[in-house]
Amino acid sequence: MPLFTRLTALCQTLATQTTVPIRIGRPDDATALFVWPWRLEEDARVRNAPLPRLPGDDSKLHTPAPVIHFLVMSTTTLDDTTISGLEAARLALLETPVFEAGAGRVVVAPAPLSANELTDLFTAADIPLRLCLAYTLRSSA
Repeated sequence: MPLFTRLTALCQTLATQTTVPIRIGRPDDATALFVWPWRLEEDARVRNAPLPRLPGDDSKLHTPAPVIHFLVMSTTTLDDTTISGLEAARLALLETPVFEAGAGRVVVAPAPLSANELTDLFTAADIPLRLCLAYTLRSSA
């Protein structure tokens, strides 16, 4: 399942529960919640899969999609709209951890990051620190 299809389905799920616009990408100063994918992680089964041996044998077509690590981020303005939107997004992901995306299903799970990991991530991306939620998004078997 394409990565963008999974991210779009995630944003649609969040949009049904929040009143703040949901956008994919780096955060800016717009009043919105931002779904920022920051890491792709290959499934261990991909690393251990045998290479195709015969012409036309493309076993890679059936490999699991990578896990997407993402943050749901607010703007730097901490007002009622921003905090309420972030809380609504958190509740939406807790209440709907499995949902349809394209021709399959995806699973969202919390993936807490330590203060040091968040600091390193925000510093490397040159993004001011802000409230955020950390999750993973993977295709369901």
